[in-house]
Amino acid sequence: MVPPNPAHQPARRTQPQPQSQSQLQSQPRPQPLPGRRMNPVLCIIVALVLLGLLVGLAILITYLTLRPKRLIYTVEAASVQDFAIGNNDDHITAKFSYVIKSYNPEKHVSVRYHSMRISTAHHNQSVAHKNISPFKQRPKNETRIETQLVSHSVALSKFNARDLRAEKSKGTIEMEVYITARVSYKTWIFWSRRRTLKAVCTPVMINVTSSSLDGFQRVLCKTRL
Repeated sequence: MVPPNPAHQPARRTQPQPQSQSQLQSQPRPQPLPGRRMNPVLCIIVALVLLGLLVGLAILITYLTLRPKRLIYTVEAASVQDFAIGNNDDHITAKFSYVIKSYNPEKHVSVRYHSMRISTAHHNQSVAHKNISPFKQRPKNETRIETQLVSHSVALSKFNARDLRAEKSKGTIEMEVYITARVSYKTWIFWSRRRTLKAVCTPVMINVTSSSLDGFQRVLCKTRL
């Protein structure tokens, strides 16, 4: 019997041997990727910049609301009707019509008028006044106020009665306009406290012989807040 040739014998497949626990533990484990950590110095710089911006914005808002630009008031027109002064009792009766312009020069600040009182006088003696309804004035806004102040038998001092008679005989009387208002200022969402605005407009020269406004000289008022 011929022995089988080993070269012609089929190859035997070997099964992989399972790895032991010690071999598994000895294999290197994949390391997690390192995370990106913020530089603490950079964090401090960013925080300081943001804090500086907030402080600067707060200072700007405070300055705009507490120290706004002065409001500009002018008397654009003035006339008088039914002007009369009693010869015996020195009482005045008249209807004074005024056109007053208010200008807010601020770019980012609006003004709220909570109350306003306009009066007219001769040599500091008031002869008529009127209250104006509240209103709001936006930045860079011009507001025209047309009002009529009525004097109905208002007693005058001896000096003022004599002076007004003399001015009336010349055709022009010299009057004064006083404005008193309670206002507050708004910047974005911030409101200032209420403050008292006062304006004095003098001299206001009024033609008593005609109600026409021709030749009237505009009067710039002095304001104080």
